[in-house]
Amino acid sequence: MKRLILSASLVIAVAVSAHNPPGELFFAAQFPDNLVPTMAGNLADWDIVPIDPYTIRNDRLYSPVAEIQPVGRGEIDASDMNIRHVVGWNENLNKIYVMSEVFDNIHNNDRQDAARFNHDDAWEVEVNPDHTPTEEHNQAEQPANNFSYKWAVPPVEGQYQFYRPNAALSWLVDGSQWVDFGWGFSGDQFGESTYRYELAVTPIESMPRDNAITESQAVVHNLDEEEIIHISITVGDIDEPTTGDFVLESYQGFWTLSPESCCTGTNDFVMAPVEPSIAALSATAIEEVTWGQIKAGF
Repeated sequence: MKRLILSASLVIAVAVSAHNPPGELFFAAQFPDNLVPTMAGNLADWDIVPIDPYTIRNDRLYSPVAEIQPVGRGEIDASDMNIRHVVGWNENLNKIYVMSEVFDNIHNNDRQDAARFNHDDAWEVEVNPDHTPTEEHNQAEQPANNFSYKWAVPPVEGQYQFYRPNAALSWLVDGSQWVDFGWGFSGDQFGESTYRYELAVTPIESMPRDNAITESQAVVHNLDEEEIIHISITVGDIDEPTTGDFVLESYQGFWTLSPESCCTGTNDFVMAPVEPSIAALSATAIEEVTWGQIKAGF
């Protein structure tokens, strides 16, 4: 596993090679135990994370599917869609946290088949904890090692969560020890609006490609400070009703961190040390709780 030597300010002291895009690193902010975000869809818990180097905006996003929008990196029309991503992690809970704030001039949610999330606006997170390149993801006859968490909200007929490559595991669901998802919005729910997505996952390093497997067969990846893993985030924008099967022309935009399109984690994310500003907030919160407990004893 590749590792970095980082200072508290995240200055890279050792050169490393990334995967795709080559030579680029993103950073996951480390949350102390008493400041981990709650997956409630309001994003307030993320305000403690410094903007730099953690915030990812339109300029870092690709439109890799030419049939949808043949434009260059960062060439997104912010009046149509404006995106902000932040990634975090916690060592003791061994969790990855992802949040996105997505302004959209039209939030589409009219799929006729509740299972076809790709007929509506969707949010997709890819996690490849073992840091392998795309050609080694989910190979035939091999255990799965790249996991997709896909969401389309509001739910249609109760369906809003979609997982790949194993799609029908009763234990890998929202609200379990493996997955916790939250969402919210402001504005016109199906018109001009800003949607907020939050996801917490326990990173699975590998598991058999079988929809009958049990939780005990999932190999958990233990996150370490300064480790690099692969995470990618995609936002699909559909403004018009989609008919039939998967129709590329229905997409208004398809914006992703990865130049390799969707459905695979390729971006190098460093599990960063705790920022000094976050550590100070954590210590203050502990002191306030402790002093409150002392006063409560009188």
